[in-house]
Amino acid sequence: MTDEVWDGLAEQALRAFEGWQGSSRLARRNLLEAWLEQVALVREDLALGITRETGKPISLARGEVGRGEMTLRATIEAIATFGEEAIPYDLMPGAEGCRATFRRFPLGPALAITPFNFPVNLAVHKLAPALGAGCSVIWKPCPQAPQTSRLLWESFEAARLQVAAPVHLLQLAGSDPTRAEALALDPRIAVVSFTGSERVGRRLERVLAGKPLLLELGGNGAVVIDEGVDAEAVARAVAPAAVAGAGQSCSKAQRIYIHEHLFEAFAAAFVGAIQALPVGDPMDPRTVVGPLIDEATAIRVDASLDRAVAAGAQVLLRGTRQGALLAPAILTGLPETDPLQCEEAFAPVTILTPVPSFEEGLRLAAATRFGLRASAYSRQLAHLRLAEATLRAGGVLLNLPPTFRLDASPFGGVRASGNGFEGPRWAMEGFTEGRLIVEGPAL
Repeated sequence: MTDEVWDGLAEQALRAFEGWQGSSRLARRNLLEAWLEQVALVREDLALGITRETGKPISLARGEVGRGEMTLRATIEAIATFGEEAIPYDLMPGAEGCRATFRRFPLGPALAITPFNFPVNLAVHKLAPALGAGCSVIWKPCPQAPQTSRLLWESFEAARLQVAAPVHLLQLAGSDPTRAEALALDPRIAVVSFTGSERVGRRLERVLAGKPLLLELGGNGAVVIDEGVDAEAVARAVAPAAVAGAGQSCSKAQRIYIHEHLFEAFAAAFVGAIQALPVGDPMDPRTVVGPLIDEATAIRVDASLDRAVAAGAQVLLRGTRQGALLAPAILTGLPETDPLQCEEAFAPVTILTPVPSFEEGLRLAAATRFGLRASAYSRQLAHLRLAEATLRAGGVLLNLPPTFRLDASPFGGVRASGNGFEGPRWAMEGFTEGRLIVEGPAL
């Protein structure tokens, strides 16, 4: 993009917002319904683009595009009920004849910054709710999937033309992080929504100095497994959550704490479950574990495994690296201070740790600065209730893996994992501000 194009983005977004903020719910719904129709026309092209550009296995890429369509449908449904709530002021003495509503109004032009690991669905999770809330949007997609991002934007443009929505309502920005940061600072940009690394998210917090900022950052998801569960069944359930898509998910199962009475049985079953997941060519529909985003990342992760083994970690499973393709690794015996325990791996690496009790497993799982997703498996109801009270995460999954997600539901993190929630209705709250409107009787 030229300097002139970058410089014009904010002004064009502001003009589009002025023409969109007062649009009816019907107009917003019609736009997103038209977009949904256009996405369906290029569904397979989007999936192939994801695989070719990011290495995500084609079966997972097709699933992602399908989820993007579900996210659009959920946003369309949310529009019907979002933004206005009656408040019964006439219950208060002296307020007879008063009428009150709590309404939400769009903040203004939004900047949406999205990552490579879900280049379609995570983009839709920002773009559709912002548009549905009445905002215009500048979208800075990941640099790793430029053609996929452009195709998604082109599908929107076809929909916009179909319903005669304002020009520049959704603009596609380049991948230059310096220019994107300057754009975020532009006073015409009212709100920034970012999904990505903790480092970049915290920098945005510092430089934006109070501007509304929605953050979806990293995680190091923990799973706590109680004695008495079916070790093989739990292993089969958790294995894909640990390594599918090369583990490049912020909610992946990274740390697994197993009651010591069950450790040997679970470890053996988990190794077997991971080995049963096909690794290799991402264009093969059978593949579950494809390459990491690039070879430099695979080299870095492989080196972290070498370091952990040299420090005394026990290897339960480890394959070889071929370019960007890194076979899943399972280690045990790591201290809680090891980076593979306390940082985000974002790779097909899993750490198993035996614990003397379910309560100790919960304590260790919660002893992290992250707070995106955590899971607990138990047949004891009291233990499940203890888990939901103890695990400090935006999503606590009971007898389910941490990656389990319904796109219409809230998804977000606390502490170092971000703020606020996505999921269409909750994301729409982040792109709006509330106002209490009270009307008294005429005098």
